[in-house]
Amino acid sequence: MMDRTTRRKIAVLERKVFMLTALCLVLAIALGVMTVLYVTKGGDTSGGEVQNGDNTDGEQMSSAISSQLTPEQKAVMALAEDLDEWNLRLVNAKNPLPNGFTVETAKIEASYARDVGMLYDAKAVSYLNQMCAAAEKDGINLLVISSHRTNARQTVLYNNQVNKQKANHPEMSDAEVKKLAATISAYPGTSEHEVGLAVDFNSVEQSFENTAEFQWLKTHAAEYGFILRYTKEKQDITGVIYEPWHYRYVGQKHAKKINELGYCLEEYIDYLKNYTK
Repeated sequence: MMDRTTRRKIAVLERKVFMLTALCLVLAIALGVMTVLYVTKGGDTSGGEVQNGDNTDGEQMSSAISSQLTPEQKAVMALAEDLDEWNLRLVNAKNPLPNGFTVETAKIEASYARDVGMLYDAKAVSYLNQMCAAAEKDGINLLVISSHRTNARQTVLYNNQVNKQKANHPEMSDAEVKKLAATISAYPGTSEHEVGLAVDFNSVEQSFENTAEFQWLKTHAAEYGFILRYTKEKQDITGVIYEPWHYRYVGQKHAKKINELGYCLEEYIDYLKNYTK
């Protein structure tokens, strides 16, 4: 029969063996996780192609990571999946359209357009018509006075603005005049009107913000996928003056989120990109 000292030594030895076994198990799990992460990021520990089993492990790992995200984070990641979609295309001085850019357009409902045959992006025109119809039912007259423009038309408008500002500011250099003009009428290739998703309503005067039409748009535009594109608070970011008449289609879920965050489109695009890194 073993004495107390012998039993104590055996117990100590068993604990050491248990701890060593547990450590080996932890190391094995850690190595497995690292291998899965490496494989799912494009690595190949076997020197050959990743097999279906490896893909399954990667999906399981992605699922495990996803389960740690909050509902809000998951919702934003879902929104970020649209970053390359047509309705979120960012067009500004830093993101010009490619040469020869074209877009499929369709006619705006005649009763909501100032001029005959005014055009809008074919995929979004129904939302524009629906919004104008809803406003009409509420006793609000939304009249489209500018929509899709060709590059040639934008060139004319920009040059006209340059000439106007040159006359108003004879003390400015040509470079200064052109820079000022671009905050009022975008340089050709950088206008949202050319992408077919911008629309101007009723009056290109800042007093438009005092009208019932503006108040209706402020309340309801997002329901149809539209945002006030150039706000008073974001001029330093957009590089464009406050335009209470200028609205842009982005889609309902994005319009709602942009309004919730209080962002301009530039800020919103950067916000979504943070969820794709």
